Amino acid sequence: MSDSPHPPTRRRGEALRRAIFDAVVEQLGTVGYAKLSTNSVAAAAGTGKAALYRRWSNKEELVREALKDLLPPPPEIEPGTPLREGLLELLRYLNQTLFDSKGAAFQAVAAAGGGETEKLRVLFHETVTVPCQERIAELVRRHASVPESQERLIVMTGPAMLMYHCLSGQPKSTDHQVENIVDELLLPYLRERS
Repeated sequence: MSDSPHPPTRRRGEALRRAIFDAVVEQLGTVGYAKLSTNSVAAAAGTGKAALYRRWSNKEELVREALKDLLPPPPEIEPGTPLREGLLELLRYLNQTLFDSKGAAFQAVAAAGGGETEKLRVLFHETVTVPCQERIAELVRRHASVPESQERLIVMTGPAMLMYHCLSGQPKSTDHQVENIVDELLLPYLRERS
């Protein structure tokens, strides 16, 4: 009778899907989108390439689903939340999502450029940026009365600054930088127009 542990059983279902998604995110962070391959993902996940192609027809589809799984929804802002605190919470969420995506996965996709990653950028926009902007708009409407065109500018400015910071290869914005966006830009602009 041997004292060696039983060989690991093959992962299936959700456990396999999690291992594959973790491998995708890890590969994006280490080799980037262009060099990511289904072979390397399968090896890192401890499975065969066929297991990937049974679920996803190509690399873009696989990466898209892995990133979608990774994206948290923006926080709900309670009705009594002060304007400054609500803006800070939403911009901190966006900053966190942009930079703490397990090994800079989103920066890797954004840096790849080209048509093949366009759907991935759209995914991030639809899943993170637009809902965040909608929550900012709701918050602004609760606290200020500004024309729709100016509301749109406020709603886009904070997220755009954080996105630019991320896509230009800068390190994660500090909490002080996020506070400056709110205190030195957004709130003064809103006060002038209310």
